[in-house]
Amino acid sequence: MAEVVFGPVLILGGYGSVGSRTARALRQLHPELPLVIAGRDTAKAEALAAELGHAISAPLDLERDDLGLPADLEPAVVLTAVRDLSLRTQNWAAAQGAAYIALSDGVFEIGPAIAGFIRQPKAAPVVLLGHSMGSVPALAALHAASDFERIEAIEVGLVFDPADPLGLASQEDMERIGAIGPAPLVRSQGLWRWIGAPQTERSFTGIDGRTHQGATVGLVDVFSLSASAAKSVRVDFAEGQTASTLRGEKPSHEVIIEIAGQRKDGREGRFRWELVDLDGYAALSAKGIAVVIEGLFGLAGKPRPTSGLHLPETLVDTGHLMRRLAGFGIVMRET
Repeated sequence: MAEVVFGPVLILGGYGSVGSRTARALRQLHPELPLVIAGRDTAKAEALAAELGHAISAPLDLERDDLGLPADLEPAVVLTAVRDLSLRTQNWAAAQGAAYIALSDGVFEIGPAIAGFIRQPKAAPVVLLGHSMGSVPALAALHAASDFERIEAIEVGLVFDPADPLGLASQEDMERIGAIGPAPLVRSQGLWRWIGAPQTERSFTGIDGRTHQGATVGLVDVFSLSASAAKSVRVDFAEGQTASTLRGEKPSHEVIIEIAGQRKDGREGRFRWELVDLDGYAALSAKGIAVVIEGLFGLAGKPRPTSGLHLPETLVDTGHLMRRLAGFGIVMRET
């Protein structure tokens, strides 16, 4: 993004765990990209803006229709790294003609954002990005799936290390989804189903051969995975020590992708890929979000959108994601 004509990216809650990491990932990818770090604590916002360079800080008040932001602020993209139950953030972005990214909505929560888009479908792109890890696992699975002629099932397992705690916003999201959400949604044998125990439970093998006991959750990853035409898709979370922790290193985040079907070279069976971010879950999330933001500028292998309701796979070519991950030192390997 070498040209300033693309306009700034406004990160609401930009100094939080995921917001600040996303800002740093964007700065690594695009040193000249203008950034606006907005939050209630102006001192924290100013400090991060100064660290990043080519960035400014702004106040944020979610109780106001104008969000308390400067009247002359004209962002190209608005990233909501805070929870906004009023959707004032989406309304404000639409009024500015700015693309809007909704980060924390579970499967059962996307209705208000969709309704907001329906009322103003041509205002600007709206991206549903309530995926795990900024959609990296889903897009990585779709990349692997592109080598298949026929797919019976895609199963993604994520290992959260207790030594790599969730940020406050992420923790609140997971607690909310677990407390008030319905049974998780999966695609099973070609049908969308809300499932309960014991169908929600699944064990899978981590990168070091240990078995993790996981459970599926109600995230929108399943919508993106269904782009593969797989008959069955699900994503399961497990908590446990990652291989890096057991080696005496810092905690990491492990992504296990398993696909059953027939590959284009004729091989049939169940195939497996592994992806590890040694910097943990929040860092992987930030990298995925940064790549989706690239997609909104037409820099991720697909045309730049001017409007529309989007999932990340409509904005990001999966090969572009793999190249970006490699640049961050992350390689998906088939095992």
